[in-house]
Amino acid sequence: MTDQSLAVLLLPRPLESFILRDQAKDLLSAPGTVALDPARVPYGAIGRLPASLSFELARRQARRLLRRLPGTPAAVVIFHPFQVPLAFGMLDRLPGAELWYGRWDRYEVAHDADARLRVRLLRWHELAAERSALTFVASEALGALEREA
Repeated sequence: MTDQSLAVLLLPRPLESFILRDQAKDLLSAPGTVALDPARVPYGAIGRLPASLSFELARRQARRLLRRLPGTPAAVVIFHPFQVPLAFGMLDRLPGAELWYGRWDRYEVAHDADARLRVRLLRWHELAAERSALTFVASEALGALEREA
């Protein structure tokens, strides 16, 4: 790694199929911003494993990813609660780095998830919201809901 400070976007899908691709492209236009495509094992699959296993796999993945970056992350940007284990694995190795949390939906109340998964999404959303130095939203309505929470 070099001394360059980075903002690392953890993309939940490849950029071209990401629902917030325009916002991600705006962020990527800033100097020192890089995007990491999702791993071969999707975030959703990792998020459905037992929590301790999710965090252990993510910790190992974080170590590998950080070695490949062209600088030192000052911010790790996530867009979904299932990205929390990887983000936290990275942040644990980056004293002083911030978590930024972009939201386009209320994932923690996902109607297509079973009750157990909704509990996990809510807990990981809460972890992200508590640790986030910056939370940005896709709409004013979602912003109002976030402020009320």
